[in-house]
Amino acid sequence: MRELLRSGFLAPIEGVPGVYRVEAPYADVIPVTDEQVVQEANPLAVFSHLTALVHHALTDQIPAAIQATHYRPPDLGRIPLGTTPEEWVGLAPPPLKRPKQVDAVPVHWFLCRGDWDFGHAIHYSQGLPVYVTNVERTLLDALRSPGDTGGITIILRAWRQAKAVLNLNRLVEYTERFGQSILRQRVGFLLEALGLAHARLAAWKQSLLRGSSVKLVAAAPFAPEYSADWNLSLNVPSAVLAELQEE
Repeated sequence: MRELLRSGFLAPIEGVPGVYRVEAPYADVIPVTDEQVVQEANPLAVFSHLTALVHHALTDQIPAAIQATHYRPPDLGRIPLGTTPEEWVGLAPPPLKRPKQVDAVPVHWFLCRGDWDFGHAIHYSQGLPVYVTNVERTLLDALRSPGDTGGITIILRAWRQAKAVLNLNRLVEYTERFGQSILRQRVGFLLEALGLAHARLAAWKQSLLRGSSVKLVAAAPFAPEYSADWNLSLNVPSAVLAELQEE
């Protein structure tokens, strides 16, 4: 590697020590993406939130930063892409770095509990595989952190757009795995607003949280408009909520 660096065939990447960009003319065919660099620095990281919405074509927003989730501890059944389980027999897991930026592009990391390490898929960044939260997990992460995912308008439009491809059973299962009553209320409200039904919704309604803190958007002020079925303050502009029912 020292010889390759000296020859100019490898170049360090600003902000990501230990990861290098190949610049040899015979190998430099397809540009390396920032996502590929982040995945190399943290092979078990999963791209999430607004970055995942873009991967699933659920928004036309162009993120100013890369968003990725790091689990503590990660699921060691997930291995670096491009390798096989046999190659890791007798070896320690790879180091998991969390670079704050790749060149000039910021990387926003979400640190998540190990028991919430679920809901991932393999997507591609310029032809190379990367880990990305699947549609259902992406929608839930967005709803849990709207301020980190472009805002509630973008998120509700993503929920409406995902209606045609949504795996409802998987979404309900993931919601229950988070074990948060307020999340069940928010998801239940959105599903019914989208005209979707599931057998578990009736049970969710039997254990509703109550109080002024129960809002569709946690960080926004309380609004008097509410859903009686879900005991939820609908602190979102009515025009935005109306979009959920548009075909």
